Amino acid sequence: MYSLYAKTKENLKHATYAGQSICNPASAVLAHLFFDNRPALKKIRRAIKLIRLTPRYSCRDELTGDTYIWHCDRDDQTRLALGIGRELASDRKLSTCYIPAIKEDAYKSLDWSAMYTALKIVRTCKQPVVERFYIFSALCYTIKHMKAIERYGITERITSLVSYNSANIPECFLVSACRQRGIRTYSLQHGLYHRYRNESPIDIINYENVTAQTLLVWSEFCRAEIDAFHRDRGQAADFEIQVAGYINPPHQQPVAIERSSSAGPHILCLLPGKRYVADSVKLLSELAELPENYQLTIRLHPLLAGNAALIEALPARATLDDSSTLTQTLATQRYDLAVGFNTTSLFEVTLFGVPCAVYRAPSLNLETQALPAFTNAGELITLLRSTVDVSMLADYLLGASLFRYREITHAGH
Repeated sequence: MYSLYAKTKENLKHATYAGQSICNPASAVLAHLFFDNRPALKKIRRAIKLIRLTPRYSCRDELTGDTYIWHCDRDDQTRLALGIGRELASDRKLSTCYIPAIKEDAYKSLDWSAMYTALKIVRTCKQPVVERFYIFSALCYTIKHMKAIERYGITERITSLVSYNSANIPECFLVSACRQRGIRTYSLQHGLYHRYRNESPIDIINYENVTAQTLLVWSEFCRAEIDAFHRDRGQAADFEIQVAGYINPPHQQPVAIERSSSAGPHILCLLPGKRYVADSVKLLSELAELPENYQLTIRLHPLLAGNAALIEALPARATLDDSSTLTQTLATQRYDLAVGFNTTSLFEVTLFGVPCAVYRAPSLNLETQALPAFTNAGELITLLRSTVDVSMLADYLLGASLFRYREITHAGH
């Protein structure tokens, strides 16, 4: 689907409304249509609904001065968004505003002028009829956002804008409008940003479709990966990148838990999301081959709690972790190594002094040359005998020793 998304975005690169580019925000809408795996009829119905929806911006009175906006659908991401918001507001007045999902803050109304403008743009896109209908839908909805922002004078009251994720809906519309009005705009990183091998998931838009002027990334590793992504495609990113450090540094180290001298190594297994269930089962099978005195704790992805295939594949001696956060998991037990693949949590353990190793799953989407990695239980046992500079790894991947968000976003005041 990424190739379709990229082709369509290229066709929309000159799309404008009232002198403003609408390519990136419209592309964010299209990403959610193109990457939707539901039947075509349901996707078409979704596109029809977008044509009829008109945004309210009910929170517009909160959007004043230096502003931070965010939207999250998951509890763990919500905690992260609120946490960085508190940090940004700790030394200045900052308006913090939750941006509702596109269906939650809208009313049904057709806008004929928006439809006419969208139709003129769509006529320049030489794509199949259904794809052009999706483009028409995304353009209509984007134009109505821009009209609402202008009608309510929102950009006239904002002096700077920090977005939790300016590359995605629903934040992208306001960020794009503010940037094109010369307002300083920033976007945050909320997962490990890297080039993907073996797949091109929707996550790519997080660093490909940035609407803010500046993307604040965790580390030099992430900056290099984003630069390489654009270079590989013969593109130049249309935004700046600044390294700001890890977005959610732990406020305290986990409690050191003593354990019996006869106990073997304690391994924490961190499993990824639903696209990778089959390979997660393979990893659990490898862990089952470890010596009997090895302790195993398995932490499932938040969206896969209770997944039948994973529960059935759990090694007999494994313990299923049910802590609400990774910090709680690490505070209640001492671990010698964390293992997993395709999940940011695997690298976040290094913030707590726990080394990590990447499972070379068939679906592994990260290059591992500079990282400890294994394919089977035997290689994992060998890794456990080696010494790793955990703090260096945490700095390299996550920017663990930096926290420059207040400094960067407050510059110019």
